[in-house]
Amino acid sequence: KQWYQRRVRGDMDLSREFGDETTPSNGLKHPAASLFHILFRTLAIVVYLFCTGFGGGFTLTFVLVVLLLAADFWTVKNITGRLLVGLRWWNKVNEDGSTEWVFESRKEGTSVYHSPTEQKIFWVAMFSSSIIWLILLIKNLLTFSLTWVVVDVTAMVLNSANLYGYIKCRRDAKAKVQGAVGSFLGRQLFNQMVSGGAEGSTQQQNR
Repeated sequence: KQWYQRRVRGDMDLSREFGDETTPSNGLKHPAASLFHILFRTLAIVVYLFCTGFGGGFTLTFVLVVLLLAADFWTVKNITGRLLVGLRWWNKVNEDGSTEWVFESRKEGTSVYHSPTEQKIFWVAMFSSSIIWLILLIKNLLTFSLTWVVVDVTAMVLNSANLYGYIKCRRDAKAKVQGAVGSFLGRQLFNQMVSGGAEGSTQQQNR
């Protein structure tokens, strides 16, 4: 199943199967993705603070902030999560009409594709923006600025959805790795026990 069919200049060929990319990475392998991972969420906060601080209209502020956050949500969910940390989540509609949440991670052994710097950029931006919106929400609740609470809640929902999805992907990936390691060690122990028992039987027969 193909996820994307076009090549993104400066990054990677997204037409490959998810998890099959093995290109080595040094430094910022995806500078454009790293930039846009930060850009939209930062602009949303700047526009919000500017408009609330200098008396901007609520309607205009709400529209601009929501548009920027929607662009950020789509970019993070569909592009930067895959390129920067090798994770993605999506909603699958089954044949019977039911929906299923799917959490995926890059295949084991291909983590060299993205650099530690990109991973830090991804997670720091995700957590810091959510914390900033939470602080703004608490501030407006304490000052009874209920109009701006609507913007804060919308921002929290959009940020938290992506954050939860990627945390879930990361936990599932760690669980898979731990399961694979445990299975490997179990097989190794079983093989040693079998080989040891076979050697003991051979020695007794020789006697």
